[in-house]
Amino acid sequence: MEVAETEAEAAAAEALAKLANVLEPIGLREEAEPPGQILAEFVMDSRKKDKLLCSQLQVVDFLQNFLAQEDIVQGLDPLASEDRSRQKAIAAKEQWKELKATYQEHVEAISRAVIHALPKMEEAQKKQAQLQEALDQLQAKKQVAMERLRTAQKQWKLQQEKRLQHLAEASAEGELQSPETEAELPQDSDLPEDKSQLLTQSRQQAAGDGMGRDGSVSSKGEGLTLAGLASLP
Repeated sequence: MEVAETEAEAAAAEALAKLANVLEPIGLREEAEPPGQILAEFVMDSRKKDKLLCSQLQVVDFLQNFLAQEDIVQGLDPLASEDRSRQKAIAAKEQWKELKATYQEHVEAISRAVIHALPKMEEAQKKQAQLQEALDQLQAKKQVAMERLRTAQKQWKLQQEKRLQHLAEASAEGELQSPETEAELPQDSDLPEDKSQLLTQSRQQAAGDGMGRDGSVSSKGEGLTLAGLASLP
């Protein structure tokens, strides 16, 4: 506190000295009057310094008043200051107790919620495991079904290829045998009337029965018909 007062006194003395220099007698200024530009710069600089000095003096005055008030409070009523400090401590302690009680209530509420939620969580985990197992089984069954489908498609494709190949071979054999069989057949004009009618009927029946079949079956039917005709009288 003494150091602050000493600094304030030094600042005040310096300010008074500067003011004394500014307020010189007019006669002395007239005797040695500087040029106008130098005088204007000096005035502007002096104003800046005066403003700075005034602000410093205001700060010093505020500090002095504050320290004086603290001295009065501490010197006149120390018990009141102690009572205020005790009241603040009691209020802070009460606030701490309230915060602690609130925290304890929240902890208990969370504990109860966790106790109630644990069985539900375990049940949910069991259901999740069951669903996962069912999903795995379904995927396995789907995989087996897809494998069977691919196998069946391959077998069907092979059967179709074999059938087409067999039909092509049978058709080729029928085309080769047809000219020879027709060459061996007797003409209708050379046969008797009964044989000619029987041959015509046999051909029509063979044509109706052989609709959609290959040429080899038709050729065999005609051969059998010729054999029957040959046995006739």
